[in-house]
Amino acid sequence: MDHGKFSLVNKQVASVVAELLYVHDCIVLPGFGGLIGNYASARVHPVSHVFQMPSKQLAFNRNLKTDDGLLVNHYAKIQNSSFSEARTTLVEYAEALNDRLLAGERVDWEHVGQFQSDVERNFQFRAFTTHNFLPESFGLYTLQVSPINRVPSPDRRPEPVFVNREIVSPVKQNRRFPIRTALKTVPFILLAALIGVNAIIPEGKGISKSDFSIFSNTSSAPSFGLSAVHSTKMPAVRKAVEVIAVESFSAESAKIFIVAGCYSTEQNASGAVEYLNEKGFNSFVLDQTPAGLYRVVYGSYASVNEASSELSAIKKGLNEEAWLLIR
Repeated sequence: MDHGKFSLVNKQVASVVAELLYVHDCIVLPGFGGLIGNYASARVHPVSHVFQMPSKQLAFNRNLKTDDGLLVNHYAKIQNSSFSEARTTLVEYAEALNDRLLAGERVDWEHVGQFQSDVERNFQFRAFTTHNFLPESFGLYTLQVSPINRVPSPDRRPEPVFVNREIVSPVKQNRRFPIRTALKTVPFILLAALIGVNAIIPEGKGISKSDFSIFSNTSSAPSFGLSAVHSTKMPAVRKAVEVIAVESFSAESAKIFIVAGCYSTEQNASGAVEYLNEKGFNSFVLDQTPAGLYRVVYGSYASVNEASSELSAIKKGLNEEAWLLIR
């Protein structure tokens, strides 16, 4: 077969093979070998980050020389010739193709691949990647993607979770008793009480200012039943916001409590009471503050000294935020 006819037939065979590969997975050229199409899944190149779509990977097998009639029959229809004429032409083309490859030439099948022989006179086939013969990948193209740089997030400490309890810590305040401020306000309180009492007592029977003077040696204390409480060490005290009548207040009638905490809901307060009772205290919900918080106490005490001793023990081993309430 001369060079001109070989080039023409080679182009025709390449076109027929490319058309058949879309439908069939094995194409045999009688006397030369066969091409086999295997499914290849999608893949990403680890360096170039090129995303390859699913395709039909082609491989050449020289041992497939038996004519199955597929290529010959299709070639005959394309060339509008008989089956025997088409088979004769393809056999002559196969012989010329073998001779050219053994002579060291390279033969290309357009859109399919390239044939050549190695030093051991074995035929090698390199498939072209310009066409994807897998019908399921029709319309899909190769993509160039950018790698994602993942930055590890810093470790975060888990936030505490409270189940059926909401702990509201009491507001920290200065625990030093403001003695100087209290001493400065005593005269004004007494003066206001004097004006109020004189307004309701008949004239001549009221209380004079000299009765409250702390500098007079002859003045006598008014008979209101007031008695002072002397203590060498005063604990941190928070008084409840209530108006106490002067006539009824005394150290003996004072009510002393140790406050455990304040809670926004009655359910949380009840849970705290149950917990403290399990610890051995006589805990209960004392009252509700003007802010709407339920105040829970460890118990009530008969004296300041007893409450102070109990408060010190509670702060050391149970609750540093506990505080004393006198009302």
